[in-house]
Amino acid sequence: SLYAIRYKFNMHIALIRFALVAPIGDIGSESTPPIGLAYLSSVAKKQGAIVTGIDASGMNLNKIFKISKYNLQGNGLELSEILELIHPDTKLIGITSMFSHEWPYVRDCINVVKEKFPNATILIGGEHATALPEYNLRDCKGVDYIGLGEGEQTWSEIIEKIKNNESIDEVDGLAYLKNGKFIKTKYRDRIKHIDEIPWPDWDNFKIEPYLDNAVSFGPGSGRNMPIMASRGCPYECTFCSNPLMYGRRYYLRQIDDLINQIKFYIEKYKITGLQFYDLTAIIRKDWVLEFCEKLKENNISLEWSLPSGTRSEALDLDVLKALSKANLKYLVYAPESGSAESLILIKKKIKLSVMEQSVKYAINQGISVRTNLIIGFPNEKRLDLYKTLYQQIKFSVMGVEDVPTYYFNAYPGTELFDMLVKDGKIIINDEYFLSLATLSHYNLFPTNVSYNKYIGRYELYVYRMTGMILSYTLSYILRPKRILRTIKSFFSDISRSVAEQRLKDLLRRSPFFQKYIKPNVNKLFLRKTN
Repeated sequence: SLYAIRYKFNMHIALIRFALVAPIGDIGSESTPPIGLAYLSSVAKKQGAIVTGIDASGMNLNKIFKISKYNLQGNGLELSEILELIHPDTKLIGITSMFSHEWPYVRDCINVVKEKFPNATILIGGEHATALPEYNLRDCKGVDYIGLGEGEQTWSEIIEKIKNNESIDEVDGLAYLKNGKFIKTKYRDRIKHIDEIPWPDWDNFKIEPYLDNAVSFGPGSGRNMPIMASRGCPYECTFCSNPLMYGRRYYLRQIDDLINQIKFYIEKYKITGLQFYDLTAIIRKDWVLEFCEKLKENNISLEWSLPSGTRSEALDLDVLKALSKANLKYLVYAPESGSAESLILIKKKIKLSVMEQSVKYAINQGISVRTNLIIGFPNEKRLDLYKTLYQQIKFSVMGVEDVPTYYFNAYPGTELFDMLVKDGKIIINDEYFLSLATLSHYNLFPTNVSYNKYIGRYELYVYRMTGMILSYTLSYILRPKRILRTIKSFFSDISRSVAEQRLKDLLRRSPFFQKYIKPNVNKLFLRKTN
């Protein structure tokens, strides 16, 4: 039995996600369940380990604290609180390091954890860790190993080695320092049969705080459950770190396994919505059509969304009709630019006219749509940027709900990052990492940096704010019913756009709202979820 295995093995493991980090005053960064760690927890439990899952943000969603050293804010438990949760006999500590702007804070936390648990092996993983393994190891003395790319098989082998008191130095997919020398072990092949990975462990990483508070990556549908149907992305965009993290192989789950997982979540957690965290959700038309049919066959009527950017190649009218009938409520496209020249530079092989037609089809099917755009690419000229702003306004007039314009971020592990480092435009240090925080979409102040050689950071700020104000103003002026809908959403678990959801999140954190407003108005609008 599992109990007997645990009794014999008795190995304590901690998996940690530190507090969400954002610029002070950031109005919209929202914590999301740590699905990657939840997968690793399932793998560890399957091998009989005793796992302590520490999700700092999920354990205190409404706590905001100042990180004075870096002029940032944290959301969730502080380090001192996290240290108290780690079992004294812990042998292995896994820490996620996904976002580069968080690295200075995460690094400091890791070093303190290592001081308190010097005999524990500390391994970090995630996109940031994978992108800069040697730098991270030399910059953070508390890290023993870095897991590169996909983590489940590497994690499983490490646990087995530690169980048998063996060295893990030869495990594939690792990086570490030995006598000051940087060592990277054999590249680990991608997991092809992703259905064999155990479902995420939402017992050790409590999902209920997110469900009970209607926390959402995209717009809310009440008790929103994170889920993944695929891994990887076959495309080669120069601003994306996916090729280094996952390679360009794209793997889909078996639909029956996915349906069984959804039914399990409905039964156990009483979910009312699904949010797919896939990198690129829709590529194969036949798979999407079959999935929609299976949802109907199994009488699954949850509202669901695809809040990560996807392509338009497979999103023709037939697919969008099927998605709408299967209760898809929110769909994100990723055109990235309104300039054909910029699209060539970033290797985004799409046709804007085709995407526009797909967007129109989606809106006509009653699906709320978002389109992600980026300004400030390194070699982008003003005319290219103006074309993107024009595209932003055009999407808004078409009826797109959210038309955000992001600043270009030079993320480690991307082709453009490597180019900027080679050209001396980026020096990898704390100043660089902290500058990435100012590029947050929800930071309403000028950034610390522009990577565009023609346009400075203040000019970019003016363009971005002008585009944002114009697009959302047009959205409400041209469709005034959205005003009432947005007001109602403040007192409901349902929202139809990310803008509504983030405004609601901000309002609900307010003590004034909690004490004086909500008790008097929620009977009018609040949607009850059973």
